[in-house]
Parts: sequence; C-alpha cells; structure tokens
Amino acid sequence: SLVKYHTAVAAGGVGMTTVAYAAVTRSGLSFQHQLLINRDAIPELRRLTDAIHREGAAAAIQLGHCGLMADVSVAGTCLSPSGGFNLYGPNFHRAARVEELKEIVREFGRAVKIAGESGFDVVEIHAGHGYFISQFLSPYTNKRKDDYGGSFENRSRFMTGVIREVMASAGQHMGVVVKMNLRDGFKGGMELDESTRVARLLEQEGVHGLVLS
Repeated sequence: SLVKYHTAVAAGGVGMTTVAYAAVTRSGLSFQHQLLINRDAIPELRRLTDAIHREGAAAAIQLGHCGLMADVSVAGTCLSPSGGFNLYGPNFHRAARVEELKEIVREFGRAVKIAGESGFDVVEIHAGHGYFISQFLSPYTNKRKDDYGGSFENRSRFMTGVIREVMASAGQHMGVVVKMNLRDGFKGGMELDESTRVARLLEQEGVHGLVLS
C-alpha cells in the first residue's frame, strides 16, 4: 500500500517522500483507481502523512491534470489544448473551453488546501511529461488561436494561472515545487531555450524549487 511504501522510504532516512500522482479533479484521471484528491480522501491521506512524519520525514504530494491522457470511462471527458486524436490513448480529445480552464485553475487551488489539511508539507505541481500544463506549454500540442495559444506568453498563461492559485492557497505554511521538462524529446516540442524561460517564469512566481526532467 501507499502507506507501507512511503513509511519504509521515510524510515530509510530520506528528508522527504513524494506521493504521486494525484488528480486535482475527476477530468484529470488517466486510469481507474488513480488517486483523486478531494475532501473524502483526507482521513486516509492524513493516516499516510502521520506515518511519514512519525519516521522523521516530510511528506509531499504531486498534483496534476493529465489532459488528453484522460481515461473517459473514469474522467467523464478528455480535454486538451486543441482537440484531436491521441495515439497513446488511443482516444479523441476536445479543446478545453476558457471557462473550463479557469475552473481547473481553481481546482488546483482547492487541491493544495486539501493537501494542507491532509498533513502534507509540500505540493509538487506536475507541469511536465506531456500532462495538461505541459500540453499547453508545448507548441506541438498547443495549436490554439486564443489567449492560451501561439506565443510563449500565451502558451504559458494556463501554467501561470495555476501557479498563482497554488501559491495563494499554499500561503506561508507549505512548500511548492514544480516538475517540468527540459525538453519534450520530439520534433516540434519544447526545447531548452523555452524551458529556461519557463524556469525563470516559475522563479518569478515564487515557487520554492524545480524538479527537472
């Protein structure tokens, strides 16, 4: 179980162990039985963090939304920046509406508050590996023609909105780190020049650390 695994890691002497991955809302689930962070999960998550803390380690939880990687049977929908067909699904996905993006931003903020109530010391926001935030950053997957697509400033708008909401929810009591790609690893994707701009933007927004991938 997650409790046994992370307790064993903590007992081994690490400073912090990270629970991954937790969807911030149902539309971000990529498979059945994946962790969905909501108020119903608080008692079991608290049991997990209490066990980690007893071993002297800090507890972190990775929060994210998988976007076009969603399993419609559990997520109810499959959202992406631009819509289309995902070979890795395989599934069809539709372009998220602006109001849906704003709601997902709010869900990140709610998830951080729930993580705090569950005893986590740190949240790790997943902005890499082709998940939803990464899909917006990458010119390969983001073909939008509105304020969320095109220029780097526009492609980073969703991420910036998420991070500002997360930082506000975390306040002075929780650490915030972000997982991000150095490069997407395929033609037409993010490369080091833009990834460096992402890192600088995250630094400006006040995040406490980056998990580079």
